[in-house]
Amino acid sequence: MDNSLPVGYLPGMKMFPEYAVHKVVSLKFSGVDLKLKTSHGLFSSHHVDEGTMLLLKTLAQQKVIPAEGRVLDAGCGTGPLALALKKFRPALDVTARDRLVLAAEFTAENARLNGLAIDAAPGLLLDTEGPWNLIVSNLPAKAGEPVLADFVTRSLGLLAPGGLVAVVVVETLAVWLAGQLAARQAQVVYQESAAGYHVFHYRAEGTAAPLSGSPFPGAYQRSAMSWLVGTRSFQLSTFYGLPNFDALDYRTQVTLPLLEDLHPRGDTLVWEPVQGHLAVWADRVLVPEASLHLAGGDLLALRAAQANVSGRAPLVHGVSFLADLDLGPGTLGAALVQLHPEPEIPWVEGTRDALARLLAPGGRLLVNGSSTDLTRFLERHRGFRTLKDVRNKGWRSALLERQTHG
Repeated sequence: MDNSLPVGYLPGMKMFPEYAVHKVVSLKFSGVDLKLKTSHGLFSSHHVDEGTMLLLKTLAQQKVIPAEGRVLDAGCGTGPLALALKKFRPALDVTARDRLVLAAEFTAENARLNGLAIDAAPGLLLDTEGPWNLIVSNLPAKAGEPVLADFVTRSLGLLAPGGLVAVVVVETLAVWLAGQLAARQAQVVYQESAAGYHVFHYRAEGTAAPLSGSPFPGAYQRSAMSWLVGTRSFQLSTFYGLPNFDALDYRTQVTLPLLEDLHPRGDTLVWEPVQGHLAVWADRVLVPEASLHLAGGDLLALRAAQANVSGRAPLVHGVSFLADLDLGPGTLGAALVQLHPEPEIPWVEGTRDALARLLAPGGRLLVNGSSTDLTRFLERHRGFRTLKDVRNKGWRSALLERQTHG
């Protein structure tokens, strides 16, 4: 079974978010010429990064790109690796995965733009079934060493006989990654450094190693933490690759005091749940028959929150922007919204209009974010009245009520 999407995931049908495009850049590689749309919300918005180009160069020079077979781009971003390989070898069956829904959308759009057919969808690193003839990745340094170590272990077990893994990392991780490869007796067949990056080509010694390591939660689990809301105590597990993992950040601290005034009635939404603090609280206080919706653009955050919710099976929606969430007018009795807007991407009007549409009259909204972002959001209430508004150390949280007439 393909576990790239969480249990209960409800896909949304929508158009590509053209308003999120920053620019169109060129990629030229071994006779391949591509045009790629980029976004400020994704890695390397101004050009195809040097690490990706180094990895492509080594693949071509070493003549290790198969003429056919299955290729996985793990952590695809806007799709330069997946699309360059597909254009270079049209017979390849190429799959692209990224934890960000927006990245999967951009990869799919860039495939359309260049007349290429690939499988692009949200998914965590190696959250797929093998065997693969080639696995490529521009490994994210911020994923956490246990997650990257798990990548090495499981990538070896996901290879077809004679298959290859080719990755690029920042130079500061090169010695560490070489040690991980040696510890797992991987055969490093090529490596190269340039421009602050290091490329490794490796495969399993002899026949492919048996699959080992564990997908989510597995290597992603980091620690556990507890906190209080009033007199109630809450606990959750935290995960690598997400913030707010060992102590409550200022954003959460400014939000928790308002929770006791929220009084959620009926179905409730938690937008961008991160580790799941607000989702755990909502799960505890909601009546058993109420549905809990978890939504946002980061699949890892959705998985983390889902894993931490124990009282009910939450409905999970992977969408890049709240404006794309379609639950039906007046569906929600309450919403807990954490604003994480990307620069240069318009979000205020769409977010505010979506909440006015989704919340029933009398429904309550708890929204947090930077003081600047929340000020922009609250400039024109349009159908909401403010009940409470608190600030702390550059962060702000407000409790609002949906009025009967907008």
